[in-house]
Amino acid sequence: MKVYVYYYDRFAEFEVAHICCALGKYLTAAATENKIITSIECQKFLPDTTLAEVNPDDVDIFVIPGGDPKNEYKNQQLKDFLFKLNAKGKIIAGICGGAEIMAFYGLLDAKRANGDSNGFVVTPQNEYIYNKINIVDQDVVCDGNLITAVGQAYCEFAIEVQKAAGIFANEQDAIDTLKWYKNIK
Repeated sequence: MKVYVYYYDRFAEFEVAHICCALGKYLTAAATENKIITSIECQKFLPDTTLAEVNPDDVDIFVIPGGDPKNEYKNQQLKDFLFKLNAKGKIIAGICGGAEIMAFYGLLDAKRANGDSNGFVVTPQNEYIYNKINIVDQDVVCDGNLITAVGQAYCEFAIEVQKAAGIFANEQDAIDTLKWYKNIK
């Protein structure tokens, strides 16, 4: 199992902390550049690899945290990489701003999805991004190989990613883990 978490300046580390803890032995941190990345929590991170060094065939799950993704909207390398993963049916999971990146790139067109802090909000200024997405009023949405979530559902998002990784023996294990997560947040 190979799980990649994408780092970008001003990503929200708390939104993927449970994923990183649960899937740490399978985890690789990737970024567009080999440089120190600063999260919105002001922590410093050094990615393990760059997207240019990652073979899409080797990716099982690719996680995009939220945060402040505006600078990623023009990241052609990330966009191309995500479309390669999607064409191969690899799991792509985005939470909050990570789901916004997926929406902005058109990856969620004709899919059921949700994202942002409390759910995608369509305005006249951004409807060109969301008009082809079936926005559903759910905290976490799974549609095919894509998982999206609102930022406040980071525990539930972690459970869905862990389910996709196949680490739970049964549904009760997933329920028990979610209960444990919610007791410690």
